[in-house]
Amino acid sequence: MFLQRSEAAKAFHLVRESTRNNVATVFWATGTPDGKVKSIGIPVDSVTKRITFTFSVDTKGSRLKLTQPSGGEIQESSASTEITELNCGRVVTLSSPEAGEWRAEITGTGRYWLEAEAQSDIFFVSAEFVKQGGRIGHEGFFRIHGQPLIGAPATLQLSLSAGAAKTTDFCLVTEEGQTIQELSLRAVNSDREFLEFVGRLDLPAQPFRVSVTGRDLNGRRYQRFFSSLFHAESVEVSSRPDFDELDPGGTKQIAFTIRNLASPRTFKITVTDAHRFVSKVDPQELSLGAEQSGTVRVDLTVPLGTATGVGDDVVFVASSIQGPPTSNSSVMHFSVSSGTAQNPR
Repeated sequence: MFLQRSEAAKAFHLVRESTRNNVATVFWATGTPDGKVKSIGIPVDSVTKRITFTFSVDTKGSRLKLTQPSGGEIQESSASTEITELNCGRVVTLSSPEAGEWRAEITGTGRYWLEAEAQSDIFFVSAEFVKQGGRIGHEGFFRIHGQPLIGAPATLQLSLSAGAAKTTDFCLVTEEGQTIQELSLRAVNSDREFLEFVGRLDLPAQPFRVSVTGRDLNGRRYQRFFSSLFHAESVEVSSRPDFDELDPGGTKQIAFTIRNLASPRTFKITVTDAHRFVSKVDPQELSLGAEQSGTVRVDLTVPLGTATGVGDDVVFVASSIQGPPTSNSSVMHFSVSSGTAQNPR
């Protein structure tokens, strides 16, 4: 959101609503109306307790008009409605909203962002791309590093709290919230409080989100988006360290493999971590041909006296600086052990 200094306190309206229990994304989109009226239908189901519509735009003069299913426009605050007006946005919260299709109309110029978040018992628990792995006899799906890869079908695994839902239909949607393709996913359990699905799909060329629609227990249509934006990439980052603990006073090394799936490129390597245990990255740039792989070695050094149990996430990013643009990443978690390194370096 674009805020002036005087509007900072008003933003806590959104913070308060976003941090409630069981908050689910009903709709998430960005686009440019270019002076035309952009009309968007947003279904609100009968099991939604509260809903917040958040509108943000990068230029002044744009407007969001909200119309409820019965036809009345939401214009001012009331006992069940809270409205925060901003120079470049608007936040509207309704308790016990009317079920049916709400209409959001955006007018003006510039780029807008529109999100609807509901407090509801229907929500995504997770959605991630996975691959088969594990020891013999203990095989299963494991989350991949970073974004999925172009050129091959991907496996999507997701979990949904669906105790208040009768039906579930999944699809991929664009950044503007429009359907790209329907998904054929199979349920792998019957626990509707933690319903799991898995399936293979061909990845679209454009960035996408995962969406589920269906009917709630009262037959009303619902919709949920998983808020993370996915996009297929042509570089893979992977690592298989044989340790997950770091010793105070010692240094351990992780080897990351970079695989370039497309035309020749040069990659810049960026490695960060919250506790600054990263002491060396070699090399910091890597040139790879098509279908070529390379290795980057990262040293992690833990100072003596670091408390036991301290956790550290190491974020590794490979971004092309020559050739077609692409980027991918890997996040590895480590914790500090109770021992001391035998041979600190």
